[in-house]
Amino acid sequence: MIKNAFRNLLRHKRRTLLTFSILSVAIMYYIVIQGMLDGFEIESIKNFLSLETGHIKITSKEYNPETFEGRIPNYNEVENKLKSFPYVVGIAPRLKISGFLDNGIDEYPVIIVGIDPEKDATVFDLRKYVQKPLGPESIWIGAVIADRFKVKVGDMLYLTFKGKKGSIVSKEFAIAGIIDAPSFVINNLQVFADLRTINEIGEFDGEISEISIKTANFNKVQQYKAEIEKALPGFSIKTWQEEGKDFLSISEAKKFSQNILLFFIILIGIIGTTNTLMIAVYERVREIGTLKAIGMRDNEVMKLFIIEGTLIGIAGSIGGVILGVILNYLLVKYGIDWSPLLPKNMNFGYRVTGIIKNTWNLKSIWISLILGPVSTLVASYFPAKRAKKLLPAECLRWI
Repeated sequence: MIKNAFRNLLRHKRRTLLTFSILSVAIMYYIVIQGMLDGFEIESIKNFLSLETGHIKITSKEYNPETFEGRIPNYNEVENKLKSFPYVVGIAPRLKISGFLDNGIDEYPVIIVGIDPEKDATVFDLRKYVQKPLGPESIWIGAVIADRFKVKVGDMLYLTFKGKKGSIVSKEFAIAGIIDAPSFVINNLQVFADLRTINEIGEFDGEISEISIKTANFNKVQQYKAEIEKALPGFSIKTWQEEGKDFLSISEAKKFSQNILLFFIILIGIIGTTNTLMIAVYERVREIGTLKAIGMRDNEVMKLFIIEGTLIGIAGSIGGVILGVILNYLLVKYGIDWSPLLPKNMNFGYRVTGIIKNTWNLKSIWISLILGPVSTLVASYFPAKRAKKLLPAECLRWI
Protein backbone atom coordinates (compact mmCIF):
# COMPACT_ATOMS: atom_id res chain seq x y z
CA MET A 1 0.00 0.00 0.00
CA ILE A 2 2.76 2.46 0.93
CA LYS A 3 4.71 1.47 -2.18
CA ASN A 4 1.68 2.21 -4.36
CA ALA A 5 1.15 5.54 -2.59
CA PHE A 6 4.77 6.51 -3.33
CA ARG A 7 4.35 5.51 -6.98
CA ASN A 8 1.15 7.55 -7.29
CA LEU A 9 2.79 10.68 -5.83
CA LEU A 10 5.78 10.35 -8.17
CA ARG A 11 3.51 10.12 -11.19
CA HIS A 12 2.75 13.83 -10.75
CA LYS A 13 6.13 15.08 -9.53
CA ARG A 14 5.50 18.77 -10.18
CA ARG A 15 2.21 18.91 -8.29
CA THR A 16 3.53 16.81 -5.39
CA LEU A 17 6.69 18.92 -5.19
CA LEU A 18 4.68 22.16 -5.16
CA THR A 19 2.47 20.98 -2.27
CA PHE A 20 5.46 19.62 -0.36
CA SER A 21 7.44 22.85 -0.94
CA ILE A 22 4.67 25.17 0.26
CA LEU A 23 4.33 23.18 3.48
CA SER A 24 8.12 23.05 3.95
CA VAL A 25 8.53 26.81 3.53
CA ALA A 26 5.70 27.48 6.00
CA ILE A 27 7.29 25.20 8.60
CA MET A 28 10.72 26.75 7.97
CA TYR A 29 9.31 30.23 8.66
CA TYR A 30 7.65 28.97 11.83
CA ILE A 31 10.92 27.62 13.25
CA VAL A 32 12.90 30.73 12.31
CA ILE A 33 10.29 33.20 13.61
CA GLN A 34 10.02 31.32 16.91
CA GLY A 35 13.79 31.50 17.30
CA MET A 36 13.74 35.20 16.42
CA LEU A 37 10.97 36.11 18.87
CA ASP A 38 12.64 34.11 21.65
CA GLY A 39 15.93 35.85 20.85
CA PHE A 40 14.25 39.25 21.19
CA GLU A 41 12.69 38.26 24.50
CA ILE A 42 15.86 36.79 26.04
CA GLU A 43 17.98 39.77 24.97
CA SER A 44 15.34 42.21 26.20
CA ILE A 45 15.12 40.59 29.64
CA LYS A 46 18.92 40.51 29.95
CA ASN A 47 19.22 44.21 29.06
CA PHE A 48 16.32 45.20 31.29
CA LEU A 49 17.93 43.50 34.28
CA SER A 50 21.43 44.78 33.60
CA LEU A 51 20.53 48.37 32.69
CA GLU A 52 17.27 49.44 34.31
CA THR A 53 15.93 47.52 37.27
CA GLY A 54 18.18 44.75 38.58
CA HIS A 55 16.48 41.61 39.88
CA ILE A 56 14.57 43.25 42.74
CA LYS A 57 13.84 46.92 43.43
CA ILE A 58 13.19 48.34 46.90
CA THR A 59 11.49 51.70 47.56
CA SER A 60 9.53 53.29 50.36
CA LYS A 61 5.82 52.54 50.33
CA GLU A 62 5.14 56.24 49.72
CA TYR A 63 7.41 56.42 46.68
CA ASN A 64 5.88 57.97 43.55
CA PRO A 65 7.75 56.89 40.38
CA GLU A 66 6.26 59.83 38.44
CA THR A 67 7.36 62.64 40.79
CA PHE A 68 10.16 60.72 42.57
CA GLU A 69 8.75 61.85 45.92
CA GLY A 70 8.79 59.55 48.96
CA ARG A 71 12.50 58.81 49.27
CA ILE A 72 14.31 56.46 51.66
CA PRO A 73 15.97 58.61 54.38
CA ASN A 74 18.58 56.20 55.73
CA TYR A 75 19.46 53.46 53.33
CA ASN A 76 22.54 52.19 55.21
CA GLU A 77 20.34 50.20 57.59
CA VAL A 78 18.49 48.64 54.64
CA GLU A 79 21.77 47.90 52.89
CA ASN A 80 23.17 46.13 55.97
CA LYS A 81 20.08 43.92 56.24
CA LEU A 82 20.31 43.03 52.54
CA LYS A 83 23.95 42.01 52.93
CA SER A 84 22.85 39.33 55.40
CA PHE A 85 21.07 37.41 52.63
CA PRO A 86 23.50 34.97 50.94
CA TYR A 87 21.77 35.25 47.55
CA VAL A 88 22.19 39.05 47.31
CA VAL A 89 25.31 39.56 45.18
CA GLY A 90 24.94 43.26 44.36
CA ILE A 91 23.33 46.35 45.94
CA ALA A 92 22.92 49.65 44.07
CA PRO A 93 21.33 52.70 45.76
CA ARG A 94 20.01 55.37 43.38
CA LEU A 95 18.58 58.87 43.78
CA LYS A 96 16.18 60.02 41.04
CA ILE A 97 15.00 63.61 40.55
CA SER A 98 13.56 65.62 37.67
CA GLY A 99 15.76 68.31 36.17
CA PHE A 100 17.10 69.96 33.05
CA LEU A 101 20.24 69.86 30.97
CA ASP A 102 21.23 73.06 29.21
CA ASN A 103 24.11 74.51 27.24
CA GLY A 104 23.32 78.14 27.98
CA ILE A 105 20.96 78.38 25.00
CA ASP A 106 18.70 75.33 24.91
CA GLU A 107 17.44 73.11 27.72
CA TYR A 108 16.19 69.56 27.76
CA PRO A 109 14.10 67.84 30.50
CA VAL A 110 15.84 64.80 31.98
CA ILE A 111 15.69 62.33 34.83
CA ILE A 112 18.79 62.81 36.98
CA VAL A 113 20.01 59.51 38.42
CA GLY A 114 22.52 59.82 41.24
CA ILE A 115 24.61 56.67 41.55
CA ASP A 116 27.54 55.33 43.53
CA PRO A 117 29.71 54.14 40.59
CA GLU A 118 31.31 51.25 42.48
CA LYS A 119 28.11 49.91 44.04
CA ASP A 120 26.11 50.49 40.86
CA ALA A 121 28.53 48.31 38.89
CA THR A 122 27.66 45.32 41.10
CA VAL A 123 24.11 45.38 39.68
CA PHE A 124 24.18 47.28 36.39
CA ASP A 125 26.37 47.15 33.27
CA LEU A 126 26.38 50.85 32.36
CA ARG A 127 30.17 51.04 32.51
CA LYS A 128 30.65 49.04 29.32
CA TYR A 129 28.66 51.62 27.31
CA VAL A 130 30.69 54.69 28.36
CA GLN A 131 34.12 56.05 27.55
CA LYS A 132 35.33 57.28 30.99
CA PRO A 133 34.46 56.50 34.62
CA LEU A 134 32.03 58.74 36.46
CA GLY A 135 33.66 61.29 38.75
CA PRO A 136 32.32 63.93 41.18
CA GLU A 137 32.41 66.62 38.48
CA SER A 138 31.22 64.58 35.49
CA ILE A 139 28.06 63.02 34.07
CA TRP A 140 26.98 60.28 31.68
CA ILE A 141 24.23 61.17 29.20
CA GLY A 142 22.16 59.18 26.72
CA ALA A 143 23.04 59.08 23.02
CA VAL A 144 19.83 60.83 21.92
CA ILE A 145 20.40 63.63 24.44
CA ALA A 146 23.95 64.05 23.12
CA ASP A 147 22.62 64.29 19.56
CA ARG A 148 20.18 67.01 20.57
CA PHE A 149 22.93 69.17 22.07
CA LYS A 150 25.54 68.14 19.45
CA VAL A 151 28.06 67.42 22.20
CA LYS A 152 30.84 64.90 22.65
CA VAL A 153 32.83 63.44 25.53
CA GLY A 154 34.69 66.22 27.32
CA ASP A 155 32.15 68.96 26.55
CA MET A 156 30.40 70.83 29.36
CA LEU A 157 26.68 71.03 30.17
CA TYR A 158 24.71 72.54 33.03
CA LEU A 159 22.53 70.32 35.22
CA THR A 160 19.66 72.17 36.92
CA PHE A 161 17.15 70.78 39.42
CA LYS A 162 15.15 71.60 42.54
CA GLY A 163 16.84 70.76 45.81
CA LYS A 164 15.17 69.22 48.83
CA LYS A 165 14.37 72.62 50.36
CA GLY A 166 12.78 73.94 47.17
CA SER A 167 15.67 76.03 45.91
CA ILE A 168 16.80 75.69 42.29
CA VAL A 169 20.41 74.58 42.00
CA SER A 170 22.60 74.43 38.92
CA LYS A 171 26.08 73.05 38.32
CA GLU A 172 28.30 72.62 35.28
CA PHE A 173 29.50 69.08 34.57
CA ALA A 174 31.89 67.55 32.05
CA ILE A 175 30.54 64.73 29.89
CA ALA A 176 32.47 61.58 30.80
CA GLY A 177 30.39 59.19 28.72
CA ILE A 178 27.68 59.05 26.06
CA ILE A 179 25.55 55.96 26.59
CA ASP A 180 24.29 54.19 23.49
CA ALA A 181 22.51 51.30 25.18
CA PRO A 182 19.53 49.08 24.30
CA SER A 183 17.20 51.15 26.49
CA PHE A 184 14.87 53.93 25.35
CA VAL A 185 14.77 55.46 28.85
CA ILE A 186 18.56 55.66 29.19
CA ASN A 187 19.21 56.92 25.66
CA ASN A 188 16.47 59.55 25.70
CA LEU A 189 15.75 60.62 29.27
CA GLN A 190 18.42 59.85 31.85
CA VAL A 191 21.55 61.65 33.04
CA PHE A 192 23.81 59.83 35.50
CA ALA A 193 25.78 61.79 38.09
CA ASP A 194 27.72 60.99 41.25
CA LEU A 195 25.33 60.30 44.14
CA ARG A 196 27.40 62.21 46.71
CA THR A 197 27.62 65.29 44.46
CA ILE A 198 23.86 65.39 43.82
CA ASN A 199 23.21 64.89 47.52
CA GLU A 200 25.51 67.73 48.47
CA ILE A 201 24.33 70.39 46.02
CA GLY A 202 20.66 69.41 46.46
CA GLU A 203 20.95 69.03 50.25
CA PHE A 204 19.09 65.73 50.22
CA ASP A 205 20.73 64.61 53.48
CA GLY A 206 21.76 61.20 52.15
CA GLU A 207 18.30 60.28 50.85
CA ILE A 208 17.83 57.88 47.94
CA SER A 209 14.88 56.92 45.77
CA GLU A 210 15.42 53.19 45.37
CA ILE A 211 17.74 50.27 45.97
CA SER A 212 18.23 47.77 43.17
CA ILE A 213 19.70 44.39 43.99
CA LYS A 214 21.16 41.57 41.96
CA THR A 215 20.54 38.02 43.18
CA ALA A 216 22.23 34.69 42.58
CA ASN A 217 19.30 33.51 40.41
CA PHE A 218 16.84 35.91 38.79
CA ASN A 219 14.37 33.06 38.25
CA LYS A 220 13.91 32.72 42.04
CA VAL A 221 13.04 36.36 42.72
CA GLN A 222 9.53 35.54 43.98
CA GLN A 223 11.04 33.36 46.71
CA TYR A 224 13.64 36.02 47.54
CA LYS A 225 10.98 38.75 47.59
CA ALA A 226 8.99 36.93 50.28
CA GLU A 227 12.07 36.67 52.50
CA ILE A 228 13.09 40.30 51.97
CA GLU A 229 9.56 41.52 52.73
CA LYS A 230 9.75 39.84 56.14
CA ALA A 231 13.06 41.59 56.87
CA LEU A 232 11.87 44.99 55.52
CA PRO A 233 8.16 45.26 56.40
CA GLY A 234 8.00 49.02 55.89
CA PHE A 235 9.18 48.97 52.27
CA SER A 236 7.79 48.21 48.83
CA ILE A 237 9.56 45.22 47.25
CA LYS A 238 9.06 44.61 43.51
CA THR A 239 10.55 41.91 41.30
CA TRP A 240 11.81 42.56 37.79
CA GLN A 241 8.64 40.93 36.41
CA GLU A 242 6.52 43.54 38.20
CA GLU A 243 8.79 46.35 37.01
CA GLY A 244 8.87 45.07 33.43
CA LYS A 245 5.16 44.76 32.73
CA ASP A 246 5.46 46.60 29.41
CA PHE A 247 7.70 44.19 27.52
CA LEU A 248 6.31 41.14 29.35
CA SER A 249 2.91 42.09 27.92
CA ILE A 250 4.61 42.04 24.52
CA SER A 251 5.64 38.46 25.29
CA GLU A 252 2.00 37.58 25.89
CA ALA A 253 1.12 39.12 22.53
CA LYS A 254 3.93 37.05 21.04
CA LYS A 255 2.29 33.84 22.26
CA PHE A 256 -0.93 34.89 20.55
CA SER A 257 0.94 35.56 17.29
CA GLN A 258 2.54 32.11 17.58
CA ASN A 259 -0.91 30.51 17.70
CA ILE A 260 -1.97 32.50 14.63
CA LEU A 261 1.15 31.35 12.80
CA LEU A 262 0.42 27.74 13.73
CA PHE A 263 -3.13 28.13 12.45
CA PHE A 264 -1.92 29.37 9.07
CA ILE A 265 0.60 26.53 8.75
CA ILE A 266 -2.17 24.01 9.44
CA LEU A 267 -4.40 25.84 6.95
CA ILE A 268 -1.67 25.74 4.28
CA GLY A 269 -1.16 22.03 4.85
CA ILE A 270 -4.88 21.26 4.71
CA ILE A 271 -5.66 23.39 1.65
CA GLY A 272 -2.58 22.26 -0.30
CA THR A 273 -3.06 18.57 0.42
CA THR A 274 -6.83 18.64 -0.12
CA ASN A 275 -6.36 20.35 -3.47
CA THR A 276 -3.65 17.91 -4.58
CA LEU A 277 -5.56 14.78 -3.59
CA MET A 278 -8.93 16.00 -4.87
CA ILE A 279 -7.39 16.56 -8.31
CA ALA A 280 -5.78 13.13 -8.05
CA VAL A 281 -9.16 11.53 -7.34
CA TYR A 282 -10.76 13.07 -10.44
CA GLU A 283 -7.75 12.22 -12.62
CA ARG A 284 -7.77 8.61 -11.48
CA VAL A 285 -11.50 7.81 -11.53
CA ARG A 286 -11.13 5.08 -14.16
CA GLU A 287 -8.11 3.69 -12.31
CA ILE A 288 -10.11 3.63 -9.05
CA GLY A 289 -12.92 1.80 -10.85
CA THR A 290 -10.48 -0.78 -12.23
CA LEU A 291 -8.94 -1.35 -8.79
CA LYS A 292 -12.38 -1.87 -7.26
CA ALA A 293 -13.43 -4.14 -10.14
CA ILE A 294 -10.45 -6.47 -9.54
CA GLY A 295 -11.17 -6.72 -5.84
CA MET A 296 -9.79 -3.71 -3.95
CA ARG A 297 -12.15 -2.78 -1.14
CA ASP A 298 -13.56 0.68 -0.52
CA ASN A 299 -11.63 1.06 2.74
CA GLU A 300 -8.39 0.10 0.99
CA VAL A 301 -8.96 2.78 -1.65
CA MET A 302 -9.60 5.30 1.10
CA LYS A 303 -6.50 4.19 2.98
CA LEU A 304 -4.39 4.58 -0.18
CA PHE A 305 -5.29 8.28 -0.52
CA ILE A 306 -4.85 8.92 3.20
CA ILE A 307 -1.34 7.39 3.03
CA GLU A 308 -0.53 9.62 0.04
CA GLY A 309 -1.60 12.72 1.97
CA THR A 310 0.31 11.67 5.08
CA LEU A 311 3.47 11.06 3.04
CA ILE A 312 3.23 14.61 1.68
CA GLY A 313 2.96 15.87 5.27
CA ILE A 314 5.93 13.80 6.47
CA ALA A 315 8.11 14.96 3.58
CA GLY A 316 6.98 18.57 4.05
CA SER A 317 7.71 18.49 7.78
CA ILE A 318 11.15 16.92 7.40
CA GLY A 319 12.06 19.32 4.59
CA GLY A 320 10.78 22.33 6.53
CA VAL A 321 12.61 21.31 9.70
CA ILE A 322 15.89 20.82 7.82
CA LEU A 323 15.57 24.22 6.11
CA GLY A 324 14.45 25.87 9.35
CA VAL A 325 17.33 24.41 11.38
CA ILE A 326 19.91 25.49 8.78
CA LEU A 327 18.58 29.04 8.52
CA ASN A 328 18.08 29.35 12.28
CA TYR A 329 21.64 28.11 12.87
CA LEU A 330 22.98 30.96 10.73
CA LEU A 331 20.82 33.48 12.62
CA VAL A 332 21.90 32.02 15.98
CA LYS A 333 25.55 32.35 14.94
CA TYR A 334 25.50 35.71 13.13
CA GLY A 335 22.15 37.35 13.97
CA ILE A 336 20.52 40.29 12.15
CA ASP A 337 21.34 43.96 12.58
CA TRP A 338 18.00 45.56 13.50
CA SER A 339 19.43 49.09 13.96
CA PRO A 340 17.75 50.57 10.83
CA LEU A 341 14.35 49.35 12.07
CA LEU A 342 14.86 50.29 15.75
CA PRO A 343 15.64 54.02 15.98
CA LYS A 344 16.89 55.11 19.40
CA ASN A 345 14.27 57.84 19.82
CA MET A 346 11.34 55.42 19.58
CA ASN A 347 10.15 53.09 22.33
CA PHE A 348 9.33 49.58 21.04
CA GLY A 349 8.91 48.01 24.47
CA TYR A 350 11.67 45.47 23.87
CA ARG A 351 15.10 46.53 25.22
CA VAL A 352 17.05 45.61 22.11
CA THR A 353 19.19 47.30 19.52
CA GLY A 354 21.84 46.43 16.95
CA ILE A 355 22.52 42.77 16.15
CA ILE A 356 20.04 40.36 17.70
CA LYS A 357 20.72 36.63 17.47
CA ASN A 358 18.09 33.92 17.26
CA THR A 359 17.87 31.20 19.85
CA TRP A 360 16.88 27.55 19.65
CA ASN A 361 13.26 26.70 20.33
CA LEU A 362 13.16 22.90 20.46
CA LYS A 363 9.42 22.92 21.08
CA SER A 364 8.80 24.54 17.68
CA ILE A 365 10.91 21.83 15.97
CA TRP A 366 8.94 19.01 17.59
CA ILE A 367 5.66 20.73 16.76
CA SER A 368 6.79 21.11 13.15
CA LEU A 369 7.62 17.41 12.86
CA ILE A 370 4.13 16.50 14.08
CA LEU A 371 2.21 19.34 12.44
CA GLY A 372 2.77 18.38 8.79
CA PRO A 373 1.63 14.74 8.95
CA VAL A 374 -1.32 15.53 11.23
CA SER A 375 -2.61 18.43 9.08
CA THR A 376 -2.25 16.47 5.81
CA LEU A 377 -3.80 13.39 7.40
CA VAL A 378 -6.87 15.47 8.23
CA ALA A 379 -6.83 17.08 4.78
CA SER A 380 -6.64 13.75 2.93
CA TYR A 381 -9.79 12.40 4.63
CA PHE A 382 -12.27 14.24 2.39
CA PRO A 383 -10.71 13.31 -0.99
CA ALA A 384 -10.21 9.75 0.28
CA LYS A 385 -13.87 9.57 1.31
CA ARG A 386 -14.86 10.81 -2.14
CA ALA A 387 -12.76 8.08 -3.76
CA LYS A 388 -14.28 5.46 -1.43
CA LYS A 389 -17.84 6.31 -2.51
CA LEU A 390 -17.19 5.96 -6.24
CA LEU A 391 -18.90 2.90 -7.80
CA PRO A 392 -16.86 0.67 -10.17
CA ALA A 393 -19.42 0.88 -12.99
CA GLU A 394 -19.63 4.67 -12.66
CA CYS A 395 -15.84 4.95 -12.71
CA LEU A 396 -15.38 2.83 -15.82
CA ARG A 397 -17.91 5.00 -17.73
CA TRP A 398 -15.94 8.14 -16.72
CA ILE A 399 -14.61 10.07 -19.74
